[in-house]
Amino acid sequence: MSLKKNLVNLSAVAITASERILRGGRMSASPEEATHILILEYLLPLGCCVHLTPVYEAIKRARPQATVSVATRGLGLALLRHNPSIDHLIETPDALRDTFAAAKSLRARLRQRGLRPDCTLTGASDQRTRIALLALLTGAGWRGGFTLAPGLYRRPLQYQKGLSLIDNNLRLAGLTGCEAAHREPRVFFSRADAATAEALAREANPQGSPLVIMVTQNSGGQSTGWHSDRFAQVIRHTHDVLGCAIAYVGTAADATAIERLRQAAGGIGMSLAGRTTVTELAALLAGSDAAVSLDTGTMHIGRAVGLPMVVIGPSWQKPLEWLPLNAANVRILRGADRDDIPSGYQLDEVQAADVIAALTELLETYPPGPLERMKRLRASTSDTDHCKGRDGSS
Repeated sequence: MSLKKNLVNLSAVAITASERILRGGRMSASPEEATHILILEYLLPLGCCVHLTPVYEAIKRARPQATVSVATRGLGLALLRHNPSIDHLIETPDALRDTFAAAKSLRARLRQRGLRPDCTLTGASDQRTRIALLALLTGAGWRGGFTLAPGLYRRPLQYQKGLSLIDNNLRLAGLTGCEAAHREPRVFFSRADAATAEALAREANPQGSPLVIMVTQNSGGQSTGWHSDRFAQVIRHTHDVLGCAIAYVGTAADATAIERLRQAAGGIGMSLAGRTTVTELAALLAGSDAAVSLDTGTMHIGRAVGLPMVVIGPSWQKPLEWLPLNAANVRILRGADRDDIPSGYQLDEVQAADVIAALTELLETYPPGPLERMKRLRASTSDTDHCKGRDGSS
């Protein structure tokens, strides 16, 4: 261990020792005594946000009387807006850019709402010293979870590689004395989101055919793209042979690439890129019949609303961490495990015929129909709105 790291840890130990003297019982309270739990969420790739949602539900189901607050920003705020397992969704500045401003904002918002958390927790994706510092500066009870500064935490956790990201995160529930058994992620949307999604689906599918969503663009940070000619072959077969309507989803930045692929597939389908918020996207996926998706953020949303999917995954990334390996309604296609990423790699091991066969079998196993779509929509529709009035909504 370096001298610098030793000094940081010694300082952290001194700080926590002083806290126990100054704050007394709140710092030494047992997990079962935590009736107000604050969770910090500032690492905001979509998959990270989705994979933390089981924690909120696990705590609420085990301890319905507990208060669960989440401090976040941006995409985290948008994704969790309608989550009924959260009691308080608190927006602050970005703690990774200005930790002190975030701490000042969070303390003020907690005071405004009359909240005094018994503990502050951080998930596996939020292992940043600045986030640990935010937890310290907020002064919200004892600290627990995943961190690069374990000396600042009373109950630090280390990431276990033999567990998925979801199951690592669920260990946070265990820190508070709640059941930490596996549960799937959930993303919720409003009735207005569902109505918007229904209108988009009608626009893309005026004939009322089975609707298959194509997720053809990745987040741009990793080599998870697939060959365009293979995607085009799958799209043509899905439309011409399986009789499905096609809709493409993505961000506004994806629109040009999606249009190129749509043209390569003979102009089949409609692009909805950039036309949905994250919760409208969730509603659109829930109200569709199936998806063919790369391993990217939208796939995690599809998983969270129960959409049958064929997922094309990279062979260089261990599937346990991110992919829905045990989901009965998901077919995962990837090559044998490898440690390197070859130059120009485009998920080369997966052929168009593999995806076509998997999608055909999936649609036979989960036949498209209004009852299944309605079941998914009802399961994820929420009347909770943590942002009511902030954006002009009433």
